[in-house]
Amino acid sequence: MKHHLNIILLAMRIMIVCIGITALYNLFYAYISVVTPDEAISLINEKFHKSPKPINIDTTPLPYYFASCGLLWCYLVYVLVQLHRSFSRLEKGNVFYDKQPTEFKRAGGGLIIFAKCNYLLHCGFGAVFFMSFLSFFKEIPQFLFIYLTGKLVLVMYYLAKKGTFLKEEADLTI
Repeated sequence: MKHHLNIILLAMRIMIVCIGITALYNLFYAYISVVTPDEAISLINEKFHKSPKPINIDTTPLPYYFASCGLLWCYLVYVLVQLHRSFSRLEKGNVFYDKQPTEFKRAGGGLIIFAKCNYLLHCGFGAVFFMSFLSFFKEIPQFLFIYLTGKLVLVMYYLAKKGTFLKEEADLTI
């Protein structure tokens, strides 16, 4: 069991670093889109329009799009750090403790909030500002993966809640 938790903790550390880099990357492009909008337009054409002929886009919403993406990825880092903290306590042997259910509930809810906000951000900006209606379909796999992961963490919340209750009952019986 400890070996599996160590692998999960290592994977979560790597994910936190990679997602943090992604957040900084988006915040950097928010700055670049203000300073040199031509660079950001080429990135948006790559991300939203796969056609060989680039589409001319108004550069006004680009900084808002990249800043929103960056802040959203920062929120995901925060949620994953909370989840990592819970798993590290499990790895240390604290199987059922008082705050464990609420930590899992916050992490699961945070993942679900991130999935919904990320989907709405990409679809909203993609359809309204970047004229890419395919983003409604292209973002579904990422949305479903993160959303279902959040639901799985919420299942862990219910298990931890029940386990904490049973542990308290067992402590009172002794």
